[in-house]
Amino acid sequence: MKRPARQAGSGLIEVMVAITIGLFLLSMLIIIFSSTELTENNENGLAQLQDNQRTAMTIINSIVQSAGYYPSPQSQTAAAALPAAGVFAAGQSIAGTAGPPDTLSIRFATAPNDGVLNCNGNGNSGSANQVYVNLFAINSGNQLTCSVNGGSAQVLVDGVSNISVLYGVDGSGNGSVNHYYNAAGLPAGATVRSVRVTLTMVNPLAAKPGQPASVTMSWLIGLMNQL
Repeated sequence: MKRPARQAGSGLIEVMVAITIGLFLLSMLIIIFSSTELTENNENGLAQLQDNQRTAMTIINSIVQSAGYYPSPQSQTAAAALPAAGVFAAGQSIAGTAGPPDTLSIRFATAPNDGVLNCNGNGNSGSANQVYVNLFAINSGNQLTCSVNGGSAQVLVDGVSNISVLYGVDGSGNGSVNHYYNAAGLPAGATVRSVRVTLTMVNPLAAKPGQPASVTMSWLIGLMNQL
């Protein structure tokens, strides 16, 4: 019985087709893997940015809302609890300097073990009342820092390139804010009732097409002891 003739070169063509299909599938896998890795990196960068924003906002809110607090308002005046010291007049609880970047100084008094924490997360564990001066600033490494009572600045959050602070003042004495000043324009003896903080955050996705170099966030904080 005679075998059917086999077409010359058909085996080579099949091999080449198989190789082509294999290369195509491999390239698709590489594209999918690269896309997945890029998406994951973007999501991680965005998550880190959001986490830094939350941390900065939480700490600054807590400290600013404590401005002017002292343990015994029934038996003591603000001027006695918070005497004149450094940049603060007697009874004054908030101050700052105009930059950029600005600085923000907040002070309050605490009683032993009363649970009121300074910006470094420490409370008064002593046996007498303690005044804390909390100084927020931005260092040369784009980090939000805070120092307490003139001590070493501790890093709170990475990726912050600027802080801008405006002070809401009750200029008419009616209990409402009617003007915002920066630190340089703040009138002496003004009653500050709120603070508007703007942070400029380094954008971790800045290298991507169409992404800005930085992202800003602004919010308003009422001073609890001035409301």
